[in-house]
Amino acid sequence: MTVSKRINEIFHNWDKEAYRAMHHPDYMFIREFEMVTVNDHIETLDQAMKDGYDVHKRWTTIHENDYVSELRWEEGNEVVTHVSLLKEGLLWRGFVNRAEKPEAA
Repeated sequence: MTVSKRINEIFHNWDKEAYRAMHHPDYMFIREFEMVTVNDHIETLDQAMKDGYDVHKRWTTIHENDYVSELRWEEGNEVVTHVSLLKEGLLWRGFVNRAEKPEAA
C-alpha cells in the first residue's frame, strides 16, 4: 500500500499514534520560516483533527513513488501543495506551499 493511501486511512479513522508511526525519527516539517519537529507537527495536527479539520476528504494524490509523495487540495482562496520526502518508507521531510488560486479568465 502506498504512503498516501496509508495516511488517508489513518486520517479517515484518526489515529494519532498510527500517524506518528508513519514518520521517520529524523522527520522535520518545513513551514514558511520555521522547522517543526515531528512531535510538534503531530500535536498540531492532532488538535486540528479534534477540531474537525477535514483535509483528508479534499486532497488528491498528484504523484507518489518510493522517494516522494505530493498531495494537493484547495483551502479558501488557496491551492495547497504538500510534498513529503520519504526515507526507509517513512515520512522524512514535509513541505507545504500555499498559492493563491488564479482568477478565472
